[in-house]
Amino acid sequence: MFDQYQGVKELNKVVLKAKVPMQFGERRLEIGESVLYFEKVNMSLLTEQNRPIMARGGWGNMPHVIWEDRSEVRFTLSEGVMSSISMGILLSASMSVPNKSLFIPVHEVVSELELTNDEIDELDNIPFGESNLNGYENRKFIGLSNLPSFNDRKAFIYTYDRNVAQKKVYGVYKKFLETQGKYIVELTPPFESGVEYLVDYYYEYSDDALVYMIQKERFNGLFTLEGMFYSKDENEGKNYPNLIYMPKVRIVSDISLRLGERADPTTAVFNIIGMPETTDESRNLILKITRLDKPEE
Repeated sequence: MFDQYQGVKELNKVVLKAKVPMQFGERRLEIGESVLYFEKVNMSLLTEQNRPIMARGGWGNMPHVIWEDRSEVRFTLSEGVMSSISMGILLSASMSVPNKSLFIPVHEVVSELELTNDEIDELDNIPFGESNLNGYENRKFIGLSNLPSFNDRKAFIYTYDRNVAQKKVYGVYKKFLETQGKYIVELTPPFESGVEYLVDYYYEYSDDALVYMIQKERFNGLFTLEGMFYSKDENEGKNYPNLIYMPKVRIVSDISLRLGERADPTTAVFNIIGMPETTDESRNLILKITRLDKPEE
């Protein structure tokens, strides 16, 4: 498809560099620092639409002055696998690390645990050899995979039947049992026999995380684009490298995340718009292509 539109061999080594200082998570980028490398570009397309405008008049209303109305230069890249930074640029979202604890919602279906008397003594903090005043009979326990958090978060327990939550029941968190490998919750009576339980709760996430903030006022960073493509010489049949340079670009991309078992894999399509920039070479430079004389070996 790229040969059809552009007539060149391939496009590679595309990199976006910061035009202004910007923040990506914990990274503070300086002007000229590389932000994103496109290692696997599936498709690229460089377009500019020109519309002739003519001033007519006189006999036959013939054109006397002709000039061109040039649209902006657009550069479209499609990346098959998104990195964290490319995801942030695609969503036009600010990126940061969480400054407070994260709580992950989870629900799991569990069955009643069979605990030994020693395990119940451990839950009740009763020293070995002493009697359990609460007894061992008529007590029911369930085990959770994560430590439930009760910091401004509620947990709910339901009896579970026919893949639907049924009656709400209550319980008290005890402690983690090494022998069971579970966080133990003791249910409060009245009990039902031979049922499963659906537990809906939160647990605290302690590993690293990255937050994308998609707001009405979006992240609008300016970048410099650099890349390379190859063009074939008709006489010698050799591929010559061409350097492409856009001094000021802005990423304009629509959000399109397709989720689901049968959904196609989501690819990142970056619509890059070139903007004029005053340089030492030109007053309004949008795009510069440099063809190198040394062919590809």
